[in-house]
Amino acid sequence: MQGSLDLDRRAFLAAGGALLAASGTRAHARPTQRSRVDAVFEANAAVLPERAGAGANHYPMAAEALEHLGRTEGIADSWIAGAKGYRGPIPRVEPIDDVESAIGDPDRYGDWLDLFRAALVEGDWAAVVARWAPRLAPGLTAGAFHGLVRAGHAARALGRVDTPHRRAELATALAYWASAYIEIPTREDAERNPLDRVEHPWLDETEDVDFFGVTERLVRRPVAPPLREIDPSHARAQLDALVREAAAGFLEMLVQERHRIWMLHTVTAPAAVDLLLRAVADDDAAILVAHADRAVVAMFAAYGAPYEPRTHVRATPPTWTKLMDHAASSESVHTIKLFEALERFDRDDDALCRSVAAQWMEWT
Repeated sequence: MQGSLDLDRRAFLAAGGALLAASGTRAHARPTQRSRVDAVFEANAAVLPERAGAGANHYPMAAEALEHLGRTEGIADSWIAGAKGYRGPIPRVEPIDDVESAIGDPDRYGDWLDLFRAALVEGDWAAVVARWAPRLAPGLTAGAFHGLVRAGHAARALGRVDTPHRRAELATALAYWASAYIEIPTREDAERNPLDRVEHPWLDETEDVDFFGVTERLVRRPVAPPLREIDPSHARAQLDALVREAAAGFLEMLVQERHRIWMLHTVTAPAAVDLLLRAVADDDAAILVAHADRAVVAMFAAYGAPYEPRTHVRATPPTWTKLMDHAASSESVHTIKLFEALERFDRDDDALCRSVAAQWMEWT
């Protein structure tokens, strides 16, 4: 499960594309028992979650986002056929009886998969999330955040309708998160400054890193501040503020053309935490939000640059209908996931989230 990602920008953005139809995104359809999303989940259940030369498997996540948006007709056949690009031996060592020795070991991915499949055969799937999401929270940068993001999408899919394929998808996501788990070191003397005022030790390192190199810079030296203490009663509000703060910073990174693919995850990762919060207790929600917060700060330290917040917020950005029209023609799984997250955190008709989407649209 090691290797390097060797895709040009357009191929990476367009991987496993989709037709996302125009329209607002507030009314969401309930799927049938055997939906297009279940078909995507089934096709991608027995393959690796990431692969050298292809990065993380985004097909299930993008399919779920389209279902949430009520646009299942946009799920491409290539997302089912494309699963073969992630085929390979599922690594296993032995059944897991000691979590601490197995966590963070990619050679135990299959063992984790077996553990979570067994836990999710029947019973309360949300209880599995409630147990494991807080335990895995310190390593939520796993797989360049994709274990977390995939788990969030799987949980939301199960929240709409409970099917075996959705349970299998959640098992895959949690196994990916657990096997790729890695904790980023803490800079104990650091404060949690606003994202526009973090230090940037790698400011001159502008060359894009490959998928498997993303986390390396986060662990090369301590750049994350100590964990913030979050009032459980305010966890959701703190997460909302984090996503919007990250969106404002990401907008300026797009303009600066700085590590745009990886900085995108400062928005989509905490937005995925939001999808898990309904399954966890309030105290655990605060833990998830706190770890998401420090990971976003670390990403801005590792890959960002100085900026003035909201400098490039547009006076009249396109409507969500027009932005989703663009997503329809882009066939980009990243665009679909990003736009869905931005729309979800759009507040009070603020132009920020639509400005981010518009800036991304012009780049891609």
